[in-house]
Amino acid sequence: MVILLLVIMVIIFSITTTGFATMKNMFNILRQCSIMGIVAAGMAVVIISGGIDLSVGTNLSLCTVLCAWLITKQSAPPVVACVIGILVTTGVGCLNGLFITATNMPPFIATLAMMKVLEGVSFTITGGMPIYGLPDGMKFIGQGYLGPIPIPVLFLAAVFALAHFVMAKTYLGRYIYAVGSSEEVARLSGLGTRRIKILAYVISGFFVGLAGVICTARIGAGQANAGTGMEMDVITAVVVGGVAMEGGKGKVTQVIIGTLVMGVISNGLGIMGVNTYGQMICKGVILLVVVGINCFRMLYANEAREA
Repeated sequence: MVILLLVIMVIIFSITTTGFATMKNMFNILRQCSIMGIVAAGMAVVIISGGIDLSVGTNLSLCTVLCAWLITKQSAPPVVACVIGILVTTGVGCLNGLFITATNMPPFIATLAMMKVLEGVSFTITGGMPIYGLPDGMKFIGQGYLGPIPIPVLFLAAVFALAHFVMAKTYLGRYIYAVGSSEEVARLSGLGTRRIKILAYVISGFFVGLAGVICTARIGAGQANAGTGMEMDVITAVVVGGVAMEGGKGKVTQVIIGTLVMGVISNGLGIMGVNTYGQMICKGVILLVVVGINCFRMLYANEAREA
């Protein structure tokens, strides 16, 4: 259904706009949604485990701020700054998992609180102003090309390949599915459910850090609001891609379809001259329709089994 939705949108935008159905614009769509897609891969792992992470947007912003601050203010080599940024975002993911498992706090509340903390830290470091002055060599990661393919698209493909391998080919992936399906059953089966949930958030934090480095290189600066609001687009992409919010269901590889749906919407409506507010309405409607249809199908299937 989601693939059909994507095809229909591509056909509509190709007919109603000029410049959409070109190879250059297709690569442009992939580049535009690459950062969101990398974050969505980690979010999918968390949601499959039965959790949610609302702090991904501000965590990404913190990564851009740290990288830019270390390079411009502390004269750190770009590689070192990027590694530190990724380690910090991974640590934030670990803290989210620890708070949730140690206190039994709802993931929504724990990550919402972390979102506000990280937002405050980012604005404290920058004073609300962007940090410029990154070297041109670093900008290549976010702005460069390998032939006709943008570098961020290659990172996107690598991340989804890695996430698919972890979730489909390793014991950790199977354990994450088991915990998301029924944490109590997984615990009674002898699995360390707390450790598995923490690892899911660690994976998400790592992918956020990688996306943050690419975002820093793409915009050429560290900005405290670089990822503001991203969490909602990411969650929408994951859910539209077929991952169930109740956990334990869905495939990471299908999230790329949800990511492309979001990218096509933004790009196509932007070419048509629709403003940001109109795009938000369209994304919300698509989320309602896709989730509503899936919920109706599940309800119908349950009633059929009971009958």
